[in-house]
Amino acid sequence: MPNLPDDADALYRFLVEGMTDYAIYMLSADGIVVSWNAGAQRAQGYTTDEIVGRHFSCFYTLPDRIAGLPEQSLEIARERGRFEAEGWRLRKDGSRFWTHVVVDAIRDSAGRPIGFAKITRDCSERRATALKLENALTNLDLALSNMTQGLCLIDGEGRVVLVNAAMRDLLRAPSCEALAGAAIGTLLSDSFSEEASALFARNHLGLDPDRSGPATSEIEHRDRILSVTTRRLTGGGCVSTFIDITEQRRFEDQIQYLALHDALTGLANRAALQQFLAGTLAAQAGTSCAVLCIDLDRFKTINDTFGHSVGDQLLREVAHRLRSALRPPGLIARLGGDEFAIILRSDAFGRFESVARTILGCLSQPYSVERLSIRVGASIGIAIAPTAGGDPDALLRNACLALQAAKTGGGDRYALYEPVMGDRVTERASMEADLRRALEERAFVLHYQPIVRARTGAIIGYEALLRWPRAGGEAISPATFVPVAEEAGLMPEIGAWVLAEACREAAGWPDHLTVAVNVSATQLRGGVCLQAVERALAGSGLAPHRLEIEITETALLENRELALGLLRRLRALGVMIALDDFGTGYSSLSFVHTFPLTRIKIDRSFVRGLGRDAQSMAIVRAIIGLSRSLGLAVTAEGVETEEQHRLLARKRGLDLQGFLFGRPEAPARLETAAPSDRRGAFESKDLPVDGRPRAVA
Repeated sequence: MPNLPDDADALYRFLVEGMTDYAIYMLSADGIVVSWNAGAQRAQGYTTDEIVGRHFSCFYTLPDRIAGLPEQSLEIARERGRFEAEGWRLRKDGSRFWTHVVVDAIRDSAGRPIGFAKITRDCSERRATALKLENALTNLDLALSNMTQGLCLIDGEGRVVLVNAAMRDLLRAPSCEALAGAAIGTLLSDSFSEEASALFARNHLGLDPDRSGPATSEIEHRDRILSVTTRRLTGGGCVSTFIDITEQRRFEDQIQYLALHDALTGLANRAALQQFLAGTLAAQAGTSCAVLCIDLDRFKTINDTFGHSVGDQLLREVAHRLRSALRPPGLIARLGGDEFAIILRSDAFGRFESVARTILGCLSQPYSVERLSIRVGASIGIAIAPTAGGDPDALLRNACLALQAAKTGGGDRYALYEPVMGDRVTERASMEADLRRALEERAFVLHYQPIVRARTGAIIGYEALLRWPRAGGEAISPATFVPVAEEAGLMPEIGAWVLAEACREAAGWPDHLTVAVNVSATQLRGGVCLQAVERALAGSGLAPHRLEIEITETALLENRELALGLLRRLRALGVMIALDDFGTGYSSLSFVHTFPLTRIKIDRSFVRGLGRDAQSMAIVRAIIGLSRSLGLAVTAEGVETEEQHRLLARKRGLDLQGFLFGRPEAPARLETAAPSDRRGAFESKDLPVDGRPRAVA
């Protein structure tokens, strides 16, 4: 006689294990997979041998596992008998699929939980379809809710047949159905005016039946403007569309306003300034007017330190103060950034310099922005017509020249335009042309200043310093020509030449000597610096660790992220990186922590105070201690006296640089001997470490 329970159990297992549309498997009481059917293998990719014995949490995404969802599902099934939910699960290959999951608790005859039965169904297609439908409905609702065009179908008797929701809103009716059958003339009269109704009847209802094109007109009533377009229908009647163009007109007015005003401050802009100045000069022919160009001092520092939001609020407050300090006739404009301009007429202001002093006074008072107390000064350039020019362009240009003179003088001052200022611009243009020619002809030279060990005096390397013997034998200071080269965009190319020449020269030195090369802010703005370093090293054969790139905090501030990426790539090449002028900027500690530095150069301003004030020694000691803790080499710059050397020589592992050990010299005069004990070389302050008379820089 057959064993019916055994046969039923076998049929049940056959049914479950053969089912392919559902993943059905059993879990132990602690969540271990103990059985696995074909549907589970199909859905999740694991064979029975691969999954049985593993914890079922491997099917969950990492965020779900961190949130404890697998354990929560078992706990709920244990307490309530069943857990049911939908969510993302993982296949063996790591791909996700959306599932509907049911977990049933299994208990023995005594009611004790002994495991769980879990059924999982892949609902990815259903979910995708539902999401598409949901998105389509959302987009349709969005389109309908944002329609601004009112539609009205009118029969041959002038009565409304059909309107849409937008038309209902324009007519302020309770519903679309309430408008059906009403005379359109009556509706327009009630909602707008008798004039609007008469205009519509004349221009739209009375259209010529033979007219081929639409009729268009506008209805204005109080603060509303409607654009109406009507087309005749073949069977009689017409269809009219109504568009509320009130906001469009306001927008057009705003566009016209913005064309002549600055959006941030509400002041006039450059275009309005040009128009006003041209009109003023034409109206006051033969009499004087003045252009005052104003530039805020230290504004970039505030923007970089506190952010552009604070900077924008500060600019608005500056505009407010300028309005309060001046009254018409005249014009105040913002030209861009932190630059402003004022046009003053002679009939209102006879003393332009007095006005400039008033502006400087009101702008120098503290500003309260986002609970910050901020101080900025201003520089003002003044150009007075007709002496400084008789047309707008000349006056503005000369006022800007005077502004540059005021800023060169230290800021917080004003300057009147003088013809000699134009000569300076001409000289600057001439210098730029000569720089371009010098770059083409490779007319630059490099001098090298030694870097020595503090305790032994041994030369460990040289810093390459750019020199330019201008045509005619005139030696131009880098402090003079480098800013011109920066503004002209020549520094990347000049810097590449410096790198190549310095590496070529250093390749002929003994292996223990290094060469340091300064890199400017403009060289860091693109990938040209990295390419220049790679070419210089490859062309010279110099080992990367013998090249040290020097960068200032100012250069890093211009674009921290770009500079960080570039310096990391340079370090990956093996190149050393030094932070120059350390301690003089705003973010030294941040740079030391973030950037891949190998050396810190203590600024000469701290070295200058050694032996004269305790604060300088304390700062130097702190920088050395910080560098040691971070594993960075340290160089003290600007060592010029035996007293400074004596104090610094006490510090272990310190390197020195300055006129005491040698001035920058041409390569032919360099000492590149092997290291030796040179402590006795410092006994005379008139002799460098090699005992020879020091060359004059």
